[in-house]
Amino acid sequence: MNLLSVIAESISSLSKNKVRTGLSMLGIVIGVASVIAMVAVGEGARQKVEAEIKAMGDDWLMVFFWGQQRGGVRKAMGTPPNQAIDDAAAIETECAGVRAATPTNRMGMQVISEFGNYNTQLLGAEPCFFDIRHWEAEVGRTFNEDDNGLRAKVCCVGKTAAKELFGGLNPVGQTIRANRVAFEVVGLLESKGFSSEGRDNDDVIIFPWLSFQRLIAGDEIAQSILLGGKADVPLSDVKQQVRMLLRQRHRLPDEEDDDFRIFDRALTAQANAASTRTFNLLLMTIASISLLVGGVGIMNIMLVSVTERTREIGLRMAIGANGFHILGQFLTEAVVMCVIGGLLGFGLGAGASQYFKWQYDWNPIISYWMAGVAIAFATGVGLFFGFYPAWRASRLDPITALRFE
Repeated sequence: MNLLSVIAESISSLSKNKVRTGLSMLGIVIGVASVIAMVAVGEGARQKVEAEIKAMGDDWLMVFFWGQQRGGVRKAMGTPPNQAIDDAAAIETECAGVRAATPTNRMGMQVISEFGNYNTQLLGAEPCFFDIRHWEAEVGRTFNEDDNGLRAKVCCVGKTAAKELFGGLNPVGQTIRANRVAFEVVGLLESKGFSSEGRDNDDVIIFPWLSFQRLIAGDEIAQSILLGGKADVPLSDVKQQVRMLLRQRHRLPDEEDDDFRIFDRALTAQANAASTRTFNLLLMTIASISLLVGGVGIMNIMLVSVTERTREIGLRMAIGANGFHILGQFLTEAVVMCVIGGLLGFGLGAGASQYFKWQYDWNPIISYWMAGVAIAFATGVGLFFGFYPAWRASRLDPITALRFE
């Protein structure tokens, strides 16, 4: 008897009791659907984290001046007016692993356009900011050294701020007023999206450093520095170089704590990626348990089927079927049941993933390889849990089986 005949016979046997077969497959359907849905959601989460890391960059550091720690309490210290400016210049010049550095200053402020007003974040930085953050203009341009040196009244806007201030209009060439000063928008920045902390990175307007300090910040002292590392230097080495230089410049004794904090974007990206991997593993574990329960259900039903078909098994053996034929017949039935359940489960899981996308604005990723995984899982479950009932059927004594009532 060839394989196709065995499969056809298995389908015929299963169809004789459709309700029981359907209930038997239900566990596999739910298990495979859970696996597919969880993998899709996990894959979507992984790609979202990777996209965020790519958009934000993982080769930059942020330095904040927060004073010194004394007995667990931060000692308030007045930051010198030019400390961020001078330290940024020193970092860029003296740290071999740094490709660029800029002082930064940020504040929230109401901004007015011809079409409305909006409270957003204003940021002052030198032109190298865009290189450090890997941020380009989608429309127009970013400001340059000439704009900064001439204290030009120009700015670049993020997409969220642009939408709130100008609606669907192209903001490039438009004018905004911040701190009662008119600035021309020279660039609409490409979207950076939301961070894993929920902050909208596009809700910002960026100004040349000297223009911002003179026309907007006023007496507000900059207390942060943004710097980018060179491609061939580990960020941990860059961080150490910056730390040693700042301690030297701030004349801190060995026993004193740092009077600054260095925020490592790479560590945050790694932590987010690790959290996503843990989340995916948890989802897969839960889904696999569902599949395992479905497999146990298949084995139970197959054992019942062996008992009910004892006389049939005896008759097959009496007309020439051996133990191997019986083993193959029952094992094929279990596999066919699981494969059909796996295909149905794949469809249900794909549908559930689309529901997540529609209902919760999540982006689960369904790949073609998942269909192969679903069938492989289902086949494996059928072989594993169907073997014992099939083996038990093949070991029956023909005469005893024929006498079975």
